[in-house]
Amino acid sequence: MTKGQYFSFSRFHQLVTLHWGSQKRLYLLALPAIAGLLVVWGIFLLFMDNYNPLDDGMQAFTYYWGLALVGCLYSSTIFAGFGSKAHGIAWLGLPASALEKLLCGLLFSTIVVFIGFAVVFYLVDIPLVKIGNELIERQHRVWPGGYPVAPDVVWNLFHGLPGKNPDSDFHVLLVLYFILQAMFALGSVYFERYAFIKTIIAFLVFALVFLVLEKQVFAHILPYGWKPFTLTNDWITNGETLRVKEVRVSTWITGPLAVLLLLGIPPVFWIATYFRIKEKQV
Repeated sequence: MTKGQYFSFSRFHQLVTLHWGSQKRLYLLALPAIAGLLVVWGIFLLFMDNYNPLDDGMQAFTYYWGLALVGCLYSSTIFAGFGSKAHGIAWLGLPASALEKLLCGLLFSTIVVFIGFAVVFYLVDIPLVKIGNELIERQHRVWPGGYPVAPDVVWNLFHGLPGKNPDSDFHVLLVLYFILQAMFALGSVYFERYAFIKTIIAFLVFALVFLVLEKQVFAHILPYGWKPFTLTNDWITNGETLRVKEVRVSTWITGPLAVLLLLGIPPVFWIATYFRIKEKQV
């Protein structure tokens, strides 16, 4: 098979144009809807907290949860055409390769949604933070204990979660966003109906099985008194000092493995989605 049969830029451009032409109303109508929900949530926070309603932590919480919800909803519908026989035949009949269809879906469900949500978030967040600071200035300049109330600042997406934590250095939550996007995209092409709900159920079942294996299998393999991934800890009981043993692989190994695991999961899901689309075409 020649290279042009896998990917052609002109064919991919036409596919993107076709998708945008048929779905642009949905994307454009979603923007004010998302903005409205963010405004309602921000006003709720302003009423609930008179001192520090929109600190950077709450802004980050709103952004990441909103991004995950919106992104997963879009990803779970990006290949939903397979759920309808008429739409599925029409979608499969498009003169484009499975790779081009996959890239087109990922472009809109992952990149476009990410950029669109970030733009809408800051268009809403910046005025709300300003309003919150004005309310603080008018109502409460100090905390009840007499400490001054510092003005809220607009949270910077590129700084990660506030404070010193793994997310502020490695943007773990953004990586998790791409993992969720890839997982729900696979679910949209794998499940013909109710893909969003079925993908959530599949994820919960996987998480439950993992927890059972960790607690009921791996924990019993270790010697008595040893616990996996537990910091060494001392405490005194009945006059004796007890110490919890620590089972921990060197950070020289766990660090690269953790990075490889986080960055490697989305491509695995994308590859599985590609072969699922190719199988549908065949």
